[in-house]
Amino acid sequence: MFFVQVLRLADARDVPCSEVKDLAILHREDVKTKIADLRRMQKVLDTLIAQCQAGDQSGCPLIETLFRQTEPA
Repeated sequence: MFFVQVLRLADARDVPCSEVKDLAILHREDVKTKIADLRRMQKVLDTLIAQCQAGDQSGCPLIETLFRQTEPA
């Protein structure tokens, strides 16, 4: 979406550089947020994979976690 927005601004020709910079700053913040979310998800997966490798669980921790996430409160 970011590049589409930049291309639209480029079509206008007389768009100040500051407007493009502001758009890039917003996009960078969105990217940082997504990276942080992915890192948290990686840690959760690492933990669940380690539990599976331990082999001392009666059920599959990955599947049990999925069921806990989808059960109504």
